Amino acid sequence: MMIGVFQSVTGTNLKTMLSVGLCAATLAGCGGGADGVAGKIISGGQEPIEVSAATFAPPVPCPPMELQSNTYLIRKFVRGKEDQQEGLLYQATVEDWANTCTQAAGGGRQMKLGFSGDVTPGPAWKGGEIVLPLRVAVVPGGSDAKPLSSEILKIPVTVGSDSPTEKWTLVENKFSVPPNESVKVVFGFDEGRRR
Repeated sequence: MMIGVFQSVTGTNLKTMLSVGLCAATLAGCGGGADGVAGKIISGGQEPIEVSAATFAPPVPCPPMELQSNTYLIRKFVRGKEDQQEGLLYQATVEDWANTCTQAAGGGRQMKLGFSGDVTPGPAWKGGEIVLPLRVAVVPGGSDAKPLSSEILKIPVTVGSDSPTEKWTLVENKFSVPPNESVKVVFGFDEGRRR
């Protein structure tokens, strides 16, 4: 009976079965459990990883973002040469924006806002630093509502003379949303009163 079993196993299958048996015996002999060699091989040799419950928490909804109409572009000219191409110092644009929110103490939401755009020097630009004024306001729903918060953020951008277009970015996390409040984030360049 025993001879019949061995005869039905080919040489290759016998080698495979012996290899698996030897490996299992070796690992078992090296110590079982998580502290042994077998445990370290199975766990990848790393310590247990603690996973925060916040990893699996649903995302915190963020208010919509809205670019104020006609505030995506600033064009600066040399005084007396307004709207003349040779008098253009630079033009700056807002091109991309995004936000993420996290739950804050007391049920509110903390916002992280990101903005980016370009500054292109004009023929009259001699080089130096430009400070772009970006107004960000958190506004409750409804028309003619007074902003809950509003602030002009200053974005410094250094542009050399005859430079190509420079990219600017801003990440800001100082704005928050009160609990149970429906709001939107309104933003755009704010040059103040033009003289």
